[in-house]
Amino acid sequence: AIVLHVTTKRTPMLQQMREGLEVYNLIKVMQIKPNECRNLFVVGADDKVDSHYVLSHLAPEMSPDGSTKHVKESKILEYFQDFLLEIEDTQPENEVEGETPSVPMVMQWMTGQAHRHLLVSERQKFKIAIVFDHNCLEHMPGHTVCYPVVSACTNTVTLPTAHLGDYESFKTNLQTAIKYGASFDRL
Repeated sequence: AIVLHVTTKRTPMLQQMREGLEVYNLIKVMQIKPNECRNLFVVGADDKVDSHYVLSHLAPEMSPDGSTKHVKESKILEYFQDFLLEIEDTQPENEVEGETPSVPMVMQWMTGQAHRHLLVSERQKFKIAIVFDHNCLEHMPGHTVCYPVVSACTNTVTLPTAHLGDYESFKTNLQTAIKYGASFDRL
C-alpha cells in the first residue's frame, strides 16, 4: 500500500519538479556543482559562518560623512571585506584547523563563537561593533605598531587606523592579531 501510494502520488510530483528545473538547466548545474546547490534544497545546511554572515552583522561607528576620518574608516571596512572574501575563497575544504585563518576563526576571535546563531531572533539582534581608534599615536607616543583590540563579551572590535593604511598592512596586522591575540581580553 505504501509503495503504491508513493508511486502514484509522489512520482508525478517529482517529475513535475524535474521538468521545472530543466527549464533553466538547473539539472545540469546540480550535476556539475552538487555542493553549491545543496543549500538550495537541504534545510539547515547553512550553519557555517561565511563572509556574508559576518559582514551583514557589522555595526561600525563611523565619523561624519565627508570627513577625512570617514574616508579612512570606509577604506578599512573595504579592507576587512576583502580580507574575509580572500580567506573564504582560498580556504581548502580539507584544511587542517589553525594553519591559516578561516572566516569562522575570525568570527571566534571577534565574538567568542565560530557558529551562526541558531535562533532567528538572536541572529536579528546580533551586531559586531566596529570602533575606529584615530588617536593611538597620542595614547602611546613613539610606538610603531598596535593591533586591533577585541572585546568578545560586548562584540566590539577596535581598529587602530594609523596602522592600517593599505591592504597588505591591514592583512598582516589582522592575521597577527587573530593568531596571537586573546579574544576575551576586555569586558
